[in-house]
Amino acid sequence: MKIKKQVGTILSNEKGVVLPLGLMFLAIIAILGSTAVIITTTDLKIGSNYRAREQAFYNADAGVQYVLKKLTIDLDDSDSETVDLEACPISLNYSTPSGFSFTVPDELTSLGNNQYSFLVTGHGPDNSEAVIEFVFYVEQKAIFNYGLFADGLLDIKADAHIYSYDSSDTSDPDPLTFPGASTGEADSGSNTEISTKMLSYIDGDLGLGADSLGQPAEWKDTGTPIVTGTENNVERINPDPMGANDSSSELYKKFIDVITTNDNGTAGDGSPLEGATEIDIGNLETLTLTAGDYYFTSIILGNGSTLEIDASSGPVNIYLSGKLEAKNGSSINNLSQPTDFAIFSNSSQDLNFKHSTDYSGLVYAPNAYVKMNNTADVYGLIWGNTMGLNNSGEFFFDEAIQDKYLSNNYTIYVLSWKDDSIGN
Repeated sequence: MKIKKQVGTILSNEKGVVLPLGLMFLAIIAILGSTAVIITTTDLKIGSNYRAREQAFYNADAGVQYVLKKLTIDLDDSDSETVDLEACPISLNYSTPSGFSFTVPDELTSLGNNQYSFLVTGHGPDNSEAVIEFVFYVEQKAIFNYGLFADGLLDIKADAHIYSYDSSDTSDPDPLTFPGASTGEADSGSNTEISTKMLSYIDGDLGLGADSLGQPAEWKDTGTPIVTGTENNVERINPDPMGANDSSSELYKKFIDVITTNDNGTAGDGSPLEGATEIDIGNLETLTLTAGDYYFTSIILGNGSTLEIDASSGPVNIYLSGKLEAKNGSSINNLSQPTDFAIFSNSSQDLNFKHSTDYSGLVYAPNAYVKMNNTADVYGLIWGNTMGLNNSGEFFFDEAIQDKYLSNNYTIYVLSWKDDSIGN
């Protein structure tokens, strides 16, 4: 009996239990604390890496915007020699501006079809990097933004009509015979004044530029003219975008060359001009010019006469250093499209299309007064110093001419950009 009692006493004795339990709890707390420290440290590292990566990405994006701005300026400046899209490789001479953490590309990659790409690398803390690939499309701008333009007064008189069409799509743009034929792009502009009289009609916008002193152009309307588009105040419109008065331009040099090297002696069948530098066609007579570049000091067409333009073998260009007078009922270019014929004038003498004359082609005369008299019908594009479209005259702006005469300026369109460092 004494032995059993002693054993029970030992078994029921709980002294010393607290210590191991405390040690166990301390161990658990130490493990939890260590785990929390590890998790916190890992989260801090992840957060730090994320912030560094984000900073690198934002720096790369800043680099993309910087390069894009530089490209936009350079490709919209015909005098810029910084970027040559025809070169191989297409070098970029850009440097990272002070205070920024990105590396700009040293060249563009051509993807074909006027598409290009470049890579920008952004740098962040702890040697972090992000790479953005940017893809864009460039479109060459047209030299001419208007179908009718005058640096001075553009005078559109009563019942004169201005329409637009594309000769590559439409052979007859007259809305009287084909309702809805006009495309609504017959934009007309001036750096001084656009005057519209009663019942005149313009199927397009009005562009109001500014004169050489910065004075804004005005639109003065009388009666009830109709303008289907909007009136837009714009910056000064270049009155001589092809450079007839610029000694460094191709057109200026062409005028010098064509005086001695021209096709006057081979014009038409049997050399009808015999190398002459003047055209003087008698009443009801016809003269034909075939493919080539011609130089004339004056052009006079008698009543009912015809200057035929046969562009079946190539375009016909006339370089004119004097006046043009197309008398009543005469016709210039009744065989070819407006895109196949052009008159370039560097003279201040008038170009006068008299009553019921027909003309088809480009007229570029930045120094001259271009006059289209009553019931004259003109197809193409006219760019002059001052201009008058008289009563019941009709002008049909051929948009296809814009596509033929392109500048060295470009517009950039963003196609895509992506974080090229994802997954690497």
